[in-house]
Amino acid sequence: MKQSIMGLLIAIALLGLMACDTSSDGSVGETEVEHENPGEMESAARQLGVSVEILREALGPPPPDTKSAAQKLGVSEAQLNRALGRPPKGYDEERQTQGGPRNKGSNKEMPAPGRQSPKGPGNGGRGEDRYACVIGPSGHCIFTGIPHDTRLKQGTDEVLDRDGNFLFSMNASAAANSSGEILVASGKPASNGDDLIESSQNEMTRDEKAYHRVMAVMFPIRNAIMYDIASVTQPEWDELVKDLSRRSIKDTTYTDGPTPRDNYYGRQGVFDLAKNPDGKDIHHEVMKFLEEAGLYLLCHVTSDEFNRLLKDNHPEGHDPCADAGIITKIPF
Repeated sequence: MKQSIMGLLIAIALLGLMACDTSSDGSVGETEVEHENPGEMESAARQLGVSVEILREALGPPPPDTKSAAQKLGVSEAQLNRALGRPPKGYDEERQTQGGPRNKGSNKEMPAPGRQSPKGPGNGGRGEDRYACVIGPSGHCIFTGIPHDTRLKQGTDEVLDRDGNFLFSMNASAAANSSGEILVASGKPASNGDDLIESSQNEMTRDEKAYHRVMAVMFPIRNAIMYDIASVTQPEWDELVKDLSRRSIKDTTYTDGPTPRDNYYGRQGVFDLAKNPDGKDIHHEVMKFLEEAGLYLLCHVTSDEFNRLLKDNHPEGHDPCADAGIITKIPF
């Protein structure tokens, strides 16, 4: 009788082991994502704001390394898992700064920003690098994330959409994040999801107005070399960077430094690099150009007092306006 019971227990244990093995091999688990399913891939790509090809390349062959893929795409691992239909390990409170779905909301008028001091991590300069670019079929390094939907038409006060349709005047608008919150004037560069919305400027200082115009100038420049480089022509680029060129911002390129950190690209140099990246991930070079160009433009068009705030709040203790080498300020 005891032998029969013992044999029954062993049989139950063996059946349990076989069931566990079948479960791990026959379904999508923690280490395997069925990313070859076209429908799932298209849905995930839409949620992340990238093409299916870019998502597929980031994931690589199965089983994919989702941590590495998330870094390449500039999103959190939890955000990537959600897009792929995988249950997150915990609630992700991280703000979706790269590649996430846009919260369009309504472009209704927002109140003017209060007199907040531009304190806080990164408000004086470069923030954490969450960007990445992937070499596409055209050979260009196309950034993950989404383009800005609004831009200032060069030489005018007209704010246009991506199709060139007039939206509203620059004098009645402000730069806001993807949640519709108006950005506080600071040295922090534009981010994924930032755009212009209709907003009164009646309560803004001259420096605040200049800051929002700088953002509006930089949006189409960012779009050009981050997302649209395959179709942007030399004359179009020259038109976009007129506000930089008339102030001699980023005139030169230097690539002979002892480390990559010591190198930088000028207006023409970064355009040439973006047009022909030679199969390399050039997002560091592009982002450095964009961040410094926007910051130097801000130095030109704001007061000496605001320039000092940029220095005081710079996360690395730099004086960006001194770095800009400004001889004579040229305001808007």
